[in-house]
Amino acid sequence: MTWNLGSVAETVLALVPDVPTSISGTQLLNIADRSRQYVQNYTGVTIGSNSIGLDYQNAILYLSIANTTELMNLTGADAQSVTLGELTINKGTTNNLTQMGLTAKQMAMEELKTLGGKSTYYKSNG
Repeated sequence: MTWNLGSVAETVLALVPDVPTSISGTQLLNIADRSRQYVQNYTGVTIGSNSIGLDYQNAILYLSIANTTELMNLTGADAQSVTLGELTINKGTTNNLTQMGLTAKQMAMEELKTLGGKSTYYKSNG
């Protein structure tokens, strides 16, 4: 099943509570699109904004969550609890958004490692 940028944004909103209205909507679609472009550049595979294949969905989703929580943290928002898969972080002494952003970014990088990056070869003259 393929996703589009709206699917990514909708899933981010479902997983990250208390996303301010200033970030949701067009801003969240832009975050999802930048995440898509990052994964596309990393893998060297063209990923359409309306046809995100199953292989790339998790990496794009996790990057979008990391970027959304980072932006929320910059704007001063915080969430009581955040759930990502089996991981739940409840409000405590540290900022939930910071912890969730770091965890999501780590999960995205693990996904990208499994996808593999594009290889670039250069020929030297001499």
